Amino acid sequence: MITIEPEFTYALGCELGTRDQNEPNAQDSVVVLDFGYPLYTPDNGYGADLFSLGPVGLSEIRIAAENFARGYYACTGSDNESNLVLGVGTNNKPNSLDTAEKMAAHGAVWARMVNTLNQTLFDNNMLQQVQAYGASDIELGWNSPTNSIAWLTGYGSVAEAPMLYYGDAAGCPFDALPNLECGTSTFPEWTLENVWYVSWGFEPSLPLPLIYLTSGVHAQQWATLSQYAYDTHGARMDITGVFTQMQACEQWECSGMDNTPAEAYSQLYKELNESPDTAQSLDWATDIRWILREEAYSEFYSAGTETISDLPASMASRLVDLTNSLQSPSINSEAETLITTKLGLLNGLAEKIALSGANPAPKDTIHLSNPQGFTDPNFIEGIIQGGEMAGLPYGSELTTVWQARTDAGYLQIGAGSSADYPGQGVVYFQEISQEKAIVQSILVTTNAPTGSLTIIEAGPDGLLLQAENGTQFNFAFATHQLEQLN
Repeated sequence: MITIEPEFTYALGCELGTRDQNEPNAQDSVVVLDFGYPLYTPDNGYGADLFSLGPVGLSEIRIAAENFARGYYACTGSDNESNLVLGVGTNNKPNSLDTAEKMAAHGAVWARMVNTLNQTLFDNNMLQQVQAYGASDIELGWNSPTNSIAWLTGYGSVAEAPMLYYGDAAGCPFDALPNLECGTSTFPEWTLENVWYVSWGFEPSLPLPLIYLTSGVHAQQWATLSQYAYDTHGARMDITGVFTQMQACEQWECSGMDNTPAEAYSQLYKELNESPDTAQSLDWATDIRWILREEAYSEFYSAGTETISDLPASMASRLVDLTNSLQSPSINSEAETLITTKLGLLNGLAEKIALSGANPAPKDTIHLSNPQGFTDPNFIEGIIQGGEMAGLPYGSELTTVWQARTDAGYLQIGAGSSADYPGQGVVYFQEISQEKAIVQSILVTTNAPTGSLTIIEAGPDGLLLQAENGTQFNFAFATHQLEQLN
């Protein structure tokens, strides 16, 4: 998300609701609204960075997510069966939260915000068609297991809703390298046990993992993790679906990491079902933007979702799967405790869904929340160390981001490296319209291996950058060209 403007977020939800209404059968969708890295500022308190387009507080995030939910609910119209799970997302980047204590505090207030959102949906009799889950893009190259787990511990201390893990399993074993342990060059201390815990062993966690690689390696890693769960902890890892970046790859280059949702689903489904220990179905396939369930993997699903209870299909099937796992003769006491806790969390939400559905709000009574109270976040101009840009492909690393307002809107230029161009420096150029609804992107690389780029200073006509090997470049605003200076 790069804007929390009420009419925009309501319209996004309405777009999905309209599409669900126009499908012939009940739809069961998941959307993750990613608000960027977790943040604390004296002015806003706890919140998120909004991909460097301005810090936003928790109340603003909650209202943006609520307006998406309101738009979805209202625009499903006569369709009272389709369902949306709305992930309210952040990630595990440290930035201003540079200690485990700060991460834990942020996790706790994030969970309270999700709880409040679900209570609002319940109070307004919409919860039967829209449920909010916490969500985090936990990536092993961004933070240590200690700090990442601390955020989850904070979330779990007050959680009343599940937490979608839409992260990676970087460095974990796959078929060709079965003896890997997990971890990255930045944070090599990650282990299989850590990744199992953050994605499944933590009671609220439901894995919706990144399955980007067309080679199938990501799918193999998650099948390995599910087998590890069975072998080590007494029960498989139940995976909710797959997360892809196909539409991000249409903006930027990401060769070999542009699985479609259908391809990712097929890869993971087949890997999981090669072993009876991990065999399972998957509920969702979603892209960085969003995509409908049946559009994503019609190979495995018919034209619509059959309603099998008063609950959303994905929740009903998850409750059945977890209950069946409890009845497995191979389950041990540890797995029994974990699954019982997960069931308790889901059943608590299911009870409120049933109560909400007994008296559903008329669709024509649901409108924008807080339309007059919106204030555009403070946009920081100049050079930002680290920084974020929305929609960059997996493996992109930013050292610096330079930002400025323009007559047309906003300009972001990021410097760093790309997994597609190992050893080379990369510039990510992004123009964003005034209303933050249109984004135009350009990728520029150095011609030779120079190492990662860093922005040193900005001038009226361009940026001065320096590579890891000491080479300096000028990036011209007018031509979008890199010129070597030494």
